[in-house]
Amino acid sequence: MKYFLIIFTSLILFGCDDKTNNNNHSIIGKEFRRFNEIESLLNYTKISDTVIYGNSFEPKHRILHLRDKRNNLILLKSITLDSRNEDKIYKILDTLIIPNLNKPEFITIGYCQLNEENDENLIAIVDKTDSLKIQNIRKLWRANIVTNKIEAVNNLNGINCFNEWFSE
Repeated sequence: MKYFLIIFTSLILFGCDDKTNNNNHSIIGKEFRRFNEIESLLNYTKISDTVIYGNSFEPKHRILHLRDKRNNLILLKSITLDSRNEDKIYKILDTLIIPNLNKPEFITIGYCQLNEENDENLIAIVDKTDSLKIQNIRKLWRANIVTNKIEAVNNLNGINCFNEWFSE
């Protein structure tokens, strides 16, 4: 009976693999110069590419927003230089998949503030508006450059977003 329990436990622990998790994260760790060098991203179109400066003069991270027919794909990526210090090489650190949105919604990256301070790390789903200040923030994430993860932000107190397409 003891051996049966050990074998059964081993099968449970090592035999079950979370395929969904592996498939969703299969591009994490991949390096590229242009995103379309990665085969699984060939059907995506670039929407925006936001530089994260943080506290340094030279940026170390970027947030790339891609879209295909079904989804928006947000990539948090690090920036390094090749061995000759000539070309930038990007490494995918984390991903966020957002199903394509309804017409009155859009994704804004780098146009939000936390307590009146610009926060280039914020990614938000917001309602479209004709005014400068966005009234309705539906969902919010932060690209955390310390943990290298895109993290959900549940507390929207002190968050303001601005309409990057606003013109008077």
